[in-house]
Amino acid sequence: MTVVRRLLIRAANNYDKDFKVVPINTNTPVEIDSDIGVFQVYVNTKKFDGSKPHLDNSLYELGDNVYLNGEPVDADVTDADELTKLVNSNMRINIKFTPKVPIKGSELIFGNDFTVPIRNHVPTTLLSTGLKFFQWFVNKTVRGDIYDDEPYLYGLALNSFTYLAVDTDGEPTQRLSGPASYLAHKPLMEFINYIENLNDNPDNTLKIPTTSNARRKFFLDVDNCDAFVFNEGTTYNLQFDTRFLKMEDSQYAVSIPTFGSKTFDVNVNNYANEHLNNFNFTVKQNGYEGVRYGTYGLVINFALLDEEGQ
Repeated sequence: MTVVRRLLIRAANNYDKDFKVVPINTNTPVEIDSDIGVFQVYVNTKKFDGSKPHLDNSLYELGDNVYLNGEPVDADVTDADELTKLVNSNMRINIKFTPKVPIKGSELIFGNDFTVPIRNHVPTTLLSTGLKFFQWFVNKTVRGDIYDDEPYLYGLALNSFTYLAVDTDGEPTQRLSGPASYLAHKPLMEFINYIENLNDNPDNTLKIPTTSNARRKFFLDVDNCDAFVFNEGTTYNLQFDTRFLKMEDSQYAVSIPTFGSKTFDVNVNNYANEHLNNFNFTVKQNGYEGVRYGTYGLVINFALLDEEGQ
């Protein structure tokens, strides 16, 4: 019998319980209520060959008209929006976040973490080199420890998300700053540039750049982050795109940045085992020090399940 490792993607407000399966490649969100706010979560990824819990709720590709189990899809599940279907990223997370309390921009953390050690299972020297490269040349506010018993890599939400805007009662705010035809050919370390509206944030006193790439650079200054507030009751659209994760057809790899535009691909299948088989995307208030610090908001867990292949 052939065994295939297939993805299970779930979300919760903690690391241990009450996880909900996230429908993939649909416009159906999962809602997560937490101490810091309410999150609506959408995940899109290319060629999604999901595990059994996804068969009746997820699509192989955006725009498909049948679920993974072959059942027909309701018309309101498919999404024909051009921006959603851009080929520039391998995986995209969209989040609508409504804070319950005011949160300074210097306090809202976004990143990856594990609840088990990875140092005995993965090439930590290579990962450490990639982390240093990222800190030196891309984002100096990133903090991490891959040798910890619960490894983590955290940055500030204001300079980590590909797109960040105030939600305008359902009206589209996401517009490209350049032609869509160019996006598929951008280098790996470059990001799509969007038009944003953060100057519309209630009580804003900053002159925030109106494009996403300039906004990320602006908020590399922690003083600017400290002056920004995610306001109680205001909804924010957060989008994270990545080409560093590859998860097509149950084949998994991580691209590690080296020098220039070069990367080194690590085949995850070579390292995954019953001990190391999942990781998280995490949003929380404070907690740069590690996994168990800060106030939890959203935990999106990506896990590999061993299933019988076809």
